[in-house]
Amino acid sequence: MHRIVFLFAFPLAAAAQGPGTASLLSNPFAESYQPEVSVSGSVIVGIMVGAAAAAVVEDAIAVNATARRGEGFICLEAASRDGIYTSKNEYQVPSEAAGLVRLPYRSQLGDVLREYASERLALLASAGRCDSGSSDYYLVRPSSPNATDDVAIFINSFGATDVFYALDGDADVSACEYISQGRRTTYDFVCRPRIASTADAVGVTIIRERFGREQPSVAINIIGTGE
Repeated sequence: MHRIVFLFAFPLAAAAQGPGTASLLSNPFAESYQPEVSVSGSVIVGIMVGAAAAAVVEDAIAVNATARRGEGFICLEAASRDGIYTSKNEYQVPSEAAGLVRLPYRSQLGDVLREYASERLALLASAGRCDSGSSDYYLVRPSSPNATDDVAIFINSFGATDVFYALDGDADVSACEYISQGRRTTYDFVCRPRIASTADAVGVTIIRERFGREQPSVAINIIGTGE
C-alpha cells in the first residue's frame, strides 16, 4: 500500500527577459475540431502551468529552452478534455536561444479555444520530432516573463481507479486528483507536483492502480522547469 503525502504547490517564476521565438515548421497549422471522437492517446496528455491554457488563446505560450533536448525540435500537442479539439505541430528552436522561447500558436479556431478555459485544455511539449517517442517534456507556460502558477500534469488513466506520482529521489508517492465533472475523453486525472523553481529538470513517475492492482507505470523527465 502506498503512503500518500499531500503537497502544496508553489509558484514558478519564468525568465526575466523577453522570450525568443521558435520557428513553426507545420504549414498549415495542424488542428482538428471533431464533435464525434474515439478514445485513444497516451497516459501523459499535458504538462503545463495552469495559466498556459488561457495564454494559448492569445498566442502567448512558451517553454524554457535552456535545457536543450531533441536536437532543438519541439512537438507541441493540445487536447481538450472532451477530445473534440486537438492539435499537433512541430517547432525548431533557434540554436542561439536561451531562456524562454515562444511557440507560435496560429490557430484558426480561436472561438473554439476560448470555450476551453481553465483546466479543459491540456498542452504537451515533447523534445524532438513528433514521431520521436520522447519521454522528455518541456514545461509549457505563458510567455509573460512574470507569469506564475502551479504545475499540472494531465493524465489519461485508461480505467485506473487511483493515480499517484513520485518525484525522483522521493521515497513517498502523492495522490493525483480525479476529475469528476464533464466529459473526460482525453484525461481524467490531474497531478500537481511541487517542483523547485531552481531545478532545470525533474524526473516524475506516474503510477496507476485499478482496484489496488498496479498498472504499468510511466517515467518522464520535465525539462526547462527552472527560471
